[in-house]
Amino acid sequence: MPKTVLLLATLLGGAVGALAQDPEPLTPHRTGTFQARLTERSPESDANRWSARFQFPGALSRWDYSLASESFSLYVPDDYDADGAPYGVLVWISPVDTGAIPPPLRTVFDERRLIWISPDNAGNQRHLFPRAGLALDAALNVQKAYNVDPSQIFVSGLSGGGRMATMHAVAYPELFAGGFPIIGVTTYLAVRPPSTGQLVPQFPSPAVDVLDRARTQPLVIMTGSGDFNRGECRAAAEAFEGDGFTNLHLLDIEGMGHELPSPRNFARGLDLLLSSVD
Repeated sequence: MPKTVLLLATLLGGAVGALAQDPEPLTPHRTGTFQARLTERSPESDANRWSARFQFPGALSRWDYSLASESFSLYVPDDYDADGAPYGVLVWISPVDTGAIPPPLRTVFDERRLIWISPDNAGNQRHLFPRAGLALDAALNVQKAYNVDPSQIFVSGLSGGGRMATMHAVAYPELFAGGFPIIGVTTYLAVRPPSTGQLVPQFPSPAVDVLDRARTQPLVIMTGSGDFNRGECRAAAEAFEGDGFTNLHLLDIEGMGHELPSPRNFARGLDLLLSSVD
């Protein structure tokens, strides 16, 4: 395993692939840190529907999946009350096999009344389609199991997961109220950072009505002075802003490398998302 991926796995709070032996189906309104299975596929995670949205060539059947064999990691603050004010949600896409919340971030989520949900076994080694589909399934099921505010459902991820988070925020603005890609970003625009001259990874441009909505929603891109993806994160942020994204925020953290941000800096990104939808 590459050292960078191993380091990310450690920072994310658990060994790669460390899953409960047999997680139970998600119990509505359960709190704490736990793993669960979800029972309902999102309509958007249907292979044909996903393929049409992303103009994906060829059949996806070999990469399709069953929720019965998938696991999701959740963190629901103990103060959550099913009969109280609704909570927000962060759907996290990890670059490694564990979706567990890093323990230092729990207080950040407690203070902001946010639920964390992330598919396990959806790291960079897995095909694009199931990684995307599982994130969409997470967004659907958490709304069915908890009292959440649909206007505060966000998507985020780290490194390769950040690239996925950008795609979801831009291509599914009706499902996600904003995106927070960290040390990894992708775009539908042709972007070549001067530092490398290499084309930033791209996805097909969304439909006009989809893109018009995405342009108004918050997109927070975080990188750092020591991040080897810094050039493309900055160039992509500039390209998004130039293409009409009116709620674009670039957080370039001095001294931060290709790593999980500190709780303080993670909170800065979340606060930009939350303040944009208040």
